Amino acid sequence: MRCAVASGLLVGLLLAGCGSSKQAFVCPVSIGHAIVSPLTGRLVVVGGPPVEVRIDNRGDLRHGVVVLATTDYPGWFGLKSHFVTPPSFRGGFTVRVKTLGSTGVARIGGAPSETSFSAPAGPSPNEAAGWRDFVGGWTWIRSAGCYEWNISGHGVHEQVVVRATAHRP
Repeated sequence: MRCAVASGLLVGLLLAGCGSSKQAFVCPVSIGHAIVSPLTGRLVVVGGPPVEVRIDNRGDLRHGVVVLATTDYPGWFGLKSHFVTPPSFRGGFTVRVKTLGSTGVARIGGAPSETSFSAPAGPSPNEAAGWRDFVGGWTWIRSAGCYEWNISGHGVHEQVVVRATAHRP
């Protein structure tokens, strides 16, 4: 069996090894793109409007890849996650996180105990010129893999997926 990875825009990244008798799992990563917000200037986010995910970790967000950060919680790694909305969207939303392609555990919030994060409709304490930036805290995970934020609310339902790679000091 021969494995190849195509160059250019990748819709998914291979997570399983070559030559395995099991079918390889392809992580359906969300492709990142640049936005300009008065809150943060120019930055790369993943997902699409009206709620986009900003991740403060190292990595290649344009290709949906992030590097796990170490945390003060033994056994947990993290992705510093924010949820950004443009001035045209003032609605509230709820974010749930899950593992794709494995049975791993994922949590969201200030500690690895919550399974969802909610942002209210209307103004936000972290807002400029109508752009809102909701700090979801951390997305807590135990290992490298494929992770999805499921974002839902009035007028929004989307899945944003990243491939988290191992932390290397």
